[in-house]
Amino acid sequence: MSKASVARTAALPSALIIAGGQGTRFWPASRRLRPKPLFSLDGKSTLLADTIARLPPLIATERIFVLVPAAQAQSFADALAGAIPPENLLIEPQPRGTAVAIAFGCALIKQRRGEGVVAVMPADHFIQPASRFRATLARAIAIAARRQAIVVIGVPPTRPDTGYGYQEAGEPIAGGYRVKRFVEKPPAAVARKMVQSGRFFWNAGMFVMSQESLEAELSKQVPALAAACTRLVKQERGWERRYAGLKFDSFDYEVLEKSGQVIGVRASFRWDDVGSWNGLWETQRDRHGNALMGQVLALDSAQVLARANGRLMVLLGVKDLIAIDTDDALLIAHRERTQEVRRVIEELKQRGLAAYL
Repeated sequence: MSKASVARTAALPSALIIAGGQGTRFWPASRRLRPKPLFSLDGKSTLLADTIARLPPLIATERIFVLVPAAQAQSFADALAGAIPPENLLIEPQPRGTAVAIAFGCALIKQRRGEGVVAVMPADHFIQPASRFRATLARAIAIAARRQAIVVIGVPPTRPDTGYGYQEAGEPIAGGYRVKRFVEKPPAAVARKMVQSGRFFWNAGMFVMSQESLEAELSKQVPALAAACTRLVKQERGWERRYAGLKFDSFDYEVLEKSGQVIGVRASFRWDDVGSWNGLWETQRDRHGNALMGQVLALDSAQVLARANGRLMVLLGVKDLIAIDTDDALLIAHRERTQEVRRVIEELKQRGLAAYL
């Protein structure tokens, strides 16, 4: 790229926020038509609203796009009213994985905003403080603008978590580090060794790249997807059916793990993907080890997450408990088994209790 091209690319970054999903591990607060990005950690703003709010002024509001599945489009449209321009809500006919979502979403952004760097991120992660997030993202944008590479954000791990993906840092390069390899959800013993080595970072699922770099990688690694998106963004007759027929794996698998052009940037912010009630407890617990919201009275209770819903909830002499009260359902579970909450969804389906999904 010429210096003028680099400056122009870096000056006008866009954001693609991938939203949707049922958030089964947050049942009963998250449902089929109330997906996880519309879930609130503090009872005030949603995860999606928080994701949007921490981007400006680094990325202008008019350059923030949110990609959602058609089945949840109305829920997201209502939630996003006034937050971004209405036309920046991008609709995916059916969820087809992150490789398709990123390729399609970025192609639409290029069609509407032209060339530039795009920062791709999930809609439902916990990040603090916003100022440090923007500082990290600004470094990633600057690298992506001057190098033909995909820049990924790596979070220093605070524990050997087996539910996260990891990236191994190689030699320093361009203000970041060359990513040697990715490791997806390792066993506990392997995760401990990786964390102890100091060479591994959590893979936060945030990718920054120029449109030019993304198109080059897609053409090289998944040419069929690159060709399909070129046609699909025209949204000609029958495009929804063709989109539904796309079959590709995740962006990590289809592109990142195969590419030799991946640069990592170390995060300076606190991050958690808040993948379960226990993950929420990790981010919200107080000095007593409890995370309480609403009218909750906890007596002689510890390591508890409880969310009341308009009525008093009293906990007496309990430990390691999750108690979630909603209008039509109540969940009580051992805190360390909240990854299994999706079993509830399967049971509800088998029993014909679709109203609770």
